[in-house]
Formats: sequence, C-alpha cells, structure tokens
Amino acid sequence: MDMHVIHLDSDDDIISICDRLNWQENGRASGQKRTLLHLPPDGGVLREGLDLVRLRRHADRQRIEIGLITPDAEIRRQAAALGIPVFLTAEAAERSRRGWWRGRRRRERVGLPTVGGSGVMQVQPQPLAEGDRREVHRRMRTAVSWQRWLLRYAAIVIFFITLALLAVAFVYAVPSATITLKPAGQPVRVTRVILADPNLETVDYAQGAVPARRLTVQNSWQATAPTTGAAAVPNAAARGKVLFVNLRDEEVTIPAGTRVSTSDGSNVIFQTIAEVTTAAVEGSTAEVDIIAIEPGPQGNVAANLVNRIEGPLATQLEVRNLEAMEGGAVREVTAVSEADQIRLRAQVLQFLQALAASEMEAQLTEREFLARPSLQVVQINSETYSHFVGEQTEKLTLEMRAALIGTVINTTDATGLLYEALATAVPANYTLNPDNITLSVGDVVGVDEDGRVTFEMIAEGTAVADLNTSGAVQAITGQQPEVALAYLYEQLPLRDVPSAQIWPLWFQRIPYLPARIQVEVQNSES
Repeated sequence: MDMHVIHLDSDDDIISICDRLNWQENGRASGQKRTLLHLPPDGGVLREGLDLVRLRRHADRQRIEIGLITPDAEIRRQAAALGIPVFLTAEAAERSRRGWWRGRRRRERVGLPTVGGSGVMQVQPQPLAEGDRREVHRRMRTAVSWQRWLLRYAAIVIFFITLALLAVAFVYAVPSATITLKPAGQPVRVTRVILADPNLETVDYAQGAVPARRLTVQNSWQATAPTTGAAAVPNAAARGKVLFVNLRDEEVTIPAGTRVSTSDGSNVIFQTIAEVTTAAVEGSTAEVDIIAIEPGPQGNVAANLVNRIEGPLATQLEVRNLEAMEGGAVREVTAVSEADQIRLRAQVLQFLQALAASEMEAQLTEREFLARPSLQVVQINSETYSHFVGEQTEKLTLEMRAALIGTVINTTDATGLLYEALATAVPANYTLNPDNITLSVGDVVGVDEDGRVTFEMIAEGTAVADLNTSGAVQAITGQQPEVALAYLYEQLPLRDVPSAQIWPLWFQRIPYLPARIQVEVQNSES
C-alpha cells in the first residue's frame, strides 16, 4: 500500500497537523507521497474552511498528495471545493487509488505551475469546444460606447430606484406612534331612598328594600347636673311686745320662755325672752318682748291676735299684742325642680344611646353601618334620683340602667340598587367609568316602631365619552404631530389635548399606516 494514514484527534490544530505531515514525509520511502488524514468524529480543527486552505497550501509546498477520511458533509463539501479527495473509509480510498490523483497528474502534464516546483513544463494547447469558443468571442468583443454608457446609467437608475423603494418602505412600515386620548367626563350623582327592613331576608328590587338586623345592648350611666329650682327658707323670726294683765290680787311672775300664741287658725307660737312680774293688784300689767318660735313671715301677725297663754299661767293672766309682730322673713335657696329631673333624665338617656352606639358599632362588619336614629330604649331597669323635687340642693344626680336596641344595615345589599340608578343617569354616548364609583350613606329619613329604617344612599361617579377613533386616526396619518393632535382635540370629545409618542424620534410625522398607530384611552383624571 503506497498510502499512509494519520489519525487525528480533536485537540490537534493546523500547526500540529502540518508538523505530522512533515515528519511523515521525512520518514517515508521515496515515492510514497500519498497521505490520508483520518479526522475525528467532530471534524476537529479542519471544520474551519481557512484551516483546510492552509492544509492544502502546505501539502502543495511539500508536494504531498493528501486525502481526508470523514463522514462530515460540511467538511466533504469544503474539501471538494479545494480539490482534496474525501473518503468515508481507508478501504474506499485504497479501492480508488488509481484514479485518485488523476486531476493533479493531468495538471502537471499540461505544464501548469505547481506550488513549490522549480520549473514549468511545456503547455500543450487543447482544442476548445464550440460553445466555449463562442463565449470567448463574446467576452473579447469590444462593446459599443453608447451601449456601455446606457448600461451604466441604467444600473445607476435601478440603484437609486431601489434606494427610493427601500426608503418609501421604511417610511411606511417602520415608524410607529402611540397616541394618548383623555375622553371628556361628566360627573354623575344619584340619591336613592332605600328601606332597610329587619324582617327581610333578601333584597327586594321591586320595592327598593334591603335586609337589616337588630342589635340589643344593656348599659348603665350616672350623671350629675346643677339644680335650677328655688325654695323659700325662713331666715328671720317675727318679734314684738305683748302686755300681760293680772287677773288676781296677788303677784304673778312670768318666767322667760313663756309661750303665747294666736288663737286663730294659723296658731303662730311665740315665747318671751325675759322674765317679768305683775303687781299684787288685780288689773296690774307687765310688758315683755316676744319672738316667734319658727322663723318666717308667718310670724308677722296683726295687733291683738296674740291673745293666748300656754301653760298654768293662762288662768292668772291675759295677754295682748298691742302692736303687730314684725321681722319674720325668708330667703330663696337652690332646690330641685321638676324641670331639673326631666333635663337630667334626657341627658342620661342621650349618654346611654351614645354608649350603646359605640358598643354596637364595635360589632359591625366592614360594610355595615348603624342607623343611630333607630336607637331606642326598650326597657329601663332602674332609675334613681339623689333628691326629690323641691328638696334643697345645688346638684342633682341620676343613675339609670336600661336596655337599648338599634338597626344595623349592610350597604353591600344596596349596591345593586345604587348601580342600577347610576346607570340610568348616564348621558347618551357616554359610558360609566367603573374605576371611580363611590358609594356613601346619606341621611336617615325615618324610623318606625318595628325598627324599619328609611335612609338615603348616594352614588357618585364619572361618565366618560365614547370615542370613535377609527375615522379620526385615518384622517391624521402622515400629518405633523401638532396638526394631528389639534385635529383630534377638535373632532373628539376630549378633556385635554392628546399627546403622541413617535418612534423613531427624528420622524416628526404621524405614521402613514393606521396599523402603526396605537391609541390609548386614559379614562382616569390622573
């Protein structure tokens, strides 16, 4: 066998391959110029076309006939283009060894220069085929001048037409724009009267009624308030003089503290404040000062009304007040009035309701509210005043314990009623924006004895205009941004001038193709 096989690894580079060829060339016998390179499965470094060219040049310089053994289709294609034989196996190369280098030998016979050779052989002319002769004649024929310039100008025109078509295609297909529209909005507000009935289990849309529930709590409260009533309090006793007349002919001593009184229905009692004695002669007299036992104006009696003596001296003496009794007086002091009790009771009930409302609201869920006007006292367990009406005091205290009940309403049940009313209030060609709808509880209109509450709920939102952008966008294609945006602001119901973002930035026009224009509608006010 006049061929030598070199097995290559994946780690071999082009330099090591060339070195192995040189070693092989130095060690082989004269005439053994054929070398097969058995490539690794992945092709190794020879997968690069440039390394194949370097390998071929090196083999030509060393006058080595090389072939490749590989199943790689890409390497086989590149090697065939460089004139390097490629085989699947060494046996296949052996079977075709006679015709393997026929092309190179024919090239050497006709005297073509060889890489690394020292001389040139005589070239033997070969007759040309008829078709080759015509082609050579066509290429060597001198072209006419006007034809040559016509071809040149036609090429230039075609070049610029191609550029223009590319530019037009770029202008139409590449630029894009995003236009932001802010549709005009109108505030929408509706108020609906709703009945909350504790006896309902589901929403009654026909009657506009929703379910409710009752809460009961028991609380006690004590409050004190200043009294505003007045009471008359005696502060001075009546005074005067009486004359005692002796009914006997013996001396009579009248000790201090002797009581005398009136004989009429008032029965005002006085007492002497000093001791006096009548002479032992019938009809003798003695005068002494007296003062009323009880202070007050009731002691101010007229003359001759004090005519009775209390005790054993009544049989020995007579008594008369020759002048009216004077000086009895009263003063006004603060006392409890009936109005004070009524006012304090109302105050305590108010505090009890506030306390009950606070406890009930602590038991509510997120969407519930307590109708405070529905709070009422259902039972008073105890009610104690510190003083009675007319009793002198500056402060009155009341302690009360009672049970209270109130109606609780869930606004979620009323949402459907509110949305229905809000939708009917939206103007034509407008659409309700669901992002800014707010619901709030209004006034409580009334509460009946069964705890049914009639109240108001308020729904507020914004209706945004319906924008028909297809025709407007078609009309602004290719326009300058300022003109296009002004046209949109004039033709569409917008609350603000629209904005546009154009890409690329240097393309200061709205794209010519509507498909390259994206419209964003911004319903919110922000």
